[in-house]
Amino acid sequence: MNLSVFAQNLLSKGQFVNTDVELLELDDVCRKLLDRSSYVASLKGLPLLDSKQDYGLILLDAIQQPIIGYKKNGDERIKVLSGIFTYHRILQHISSEKMLTAVPVFILDKPPTREIRELLLLNELTRNLLKQCFLGSSSQLADHLYAWFDCPVHESLFQHEHWQQIFPSIKTKQELCDWLGISSKTFIPFALRGKTNE
Repeated sequence: MNLSVFAQNLLSKGQFVNTDVELLELDDVCRKLLDRSSYVASLKGLPLLDSKQDYGLILLDAIQQPIIGYKKNGDERIKVLSGIFTYHRILQHISSEKMLTAVPVFILDKPPTREIRELLLLNELTRNLLKQCFLGSSSQLADHLYAWFDCPVHESLFQHEHWQQIFPSIKTKQELCDWLGISSKTFIPFALRGKTNE
């Protein structure tokens, strides 16, 4: 099953549940994906230091950019698959102030396949990265995309099966760079810099 097919009836596959923040933990597949390239390091500016007064704003993040997760084998803990920026902010807040106790989470009725779990997070990360443009450097952009998609630098990112599911209309580096308004000459992953462009 591809991501588009999975998402077609998504609202029938789960529901929003007000969830204890202490029960949230990152899914293993998602953790491995994030270990390939730090999404936090890619953010512009200094980290926000939340205070007691920011409780409402963090709750607003959880509603505007909701977390998707699932329970495994009757375990009460929720494995987080998406809403990673909201999840990261919640972790920072609960470790410092303990005021935020529950957030709405879309909990799936059953765990998706390993591939769908990875695709859900890839979809979120790449859409934030490309549409919100939170990176100013096209070379850093290339580094993150090649790492997240686990694409060897000598292979084409745009022929990767997961890329084609998420961005089927972008088939070449030039098409991506034209869409983003960046130079294709600088969209080069680290391992290829100083070598012939792909």
